[in-house]
Amino acid sequence: MQDDSLSARAGKNLKRIIKEQGYTQEAFADEFGTDRANLRKWLSHGINKLSTIEQIAEFFDICVWDILK
Repeated sequence: MQDDSLSARAGKNLKRIIKEQGYTQEAFADEFGTDRANLRKWLSHGINKLSTIEQIAEFFDICVWDILK
C-alpha cells in the first residue's frame, strides 16, 4: 500500500527538488546543515515537521506548497 500522506509526498517531492536544483543528496545535506542519515529518513519516510518543510522551502527559495503538493 502506498503512503500518500503529506509527509510522504514532501519526502518524495524533496528528492525531485534536490535533483532539479542541481544538488546531490550529499551536497544538499551538507549545505542545509543536516546529516545524511536524517536526509535519507526524510526521503524514505517523509518529513513530519512543518518547521523543517518551511526551512527547506526557504533554502530553495520556493513555496512550502511546492514541497507538499
